[in-house]
Amino acid sequence: MPTEPVADGRRARGEETRRRLLDATVRVIERDGVAGVTHRAVAAEAGVPKSVASYHYPAVDDLLTAALRDSSDAYARDLAALLPEGYGLGDLAAHLTACQEENRSRALAEYELYLQAARRPALRPAAARWTAVLAELAAPFTTDPAIVATLTATLDGLFLQALLRDEPVDAGRVEAAMRVVIEGAAR
Repeated sequence: MPTEPVADGRRARGEETRRRLLDATVRVIERDGVAGVTHRAVAAEAGVPKSVASYHYPAVDDLLTAALRDSSDAYARDLAALLPEGYGLGDLAAHLTACQEENRSRALAEYELYLQAARRPALRPAAARWTAVLAELAAPFTTDPAIVATLTATLDGLFLQALLRDEPVDAGRVEAAMRVVIEGAAR
């Protein structure tokens, strides 16, 4: 009778270490900006030796790319869990603004990381994940690529402006902007 191999825990420990490194990367960005991300800084924040950070993410761009992808995927999971079945634009606007306001410093760090893709081509595929998340959220309202692109740009602009002005994003304003984009295109 074949026996199942006994797991030695290495894979689970490796996943836990990568998780700690990604969380630490975002905390370093929150505190010091993307320029503060080094293997040494992330390892210290995660409480692991520098060699561990370098082993799991050989280049800083690898670390930044993984952190950006992880942030986008976590955001998508959080929104999917929070949005009610058959959600409307008002629900979507309320949840988008709540996510940004509840985690303002993280949102700022993630936008900074997202914008680094303009200077670091290695980050661009991970940055595109954010656009894909917004397209998934817009799917109940439109699948037109031009409308989705306009909606994504509108939302990015509203949330970035709110971070620059250091003021909360108004859910009503976000909903109104989404309606203009989606319903205005239908005319």
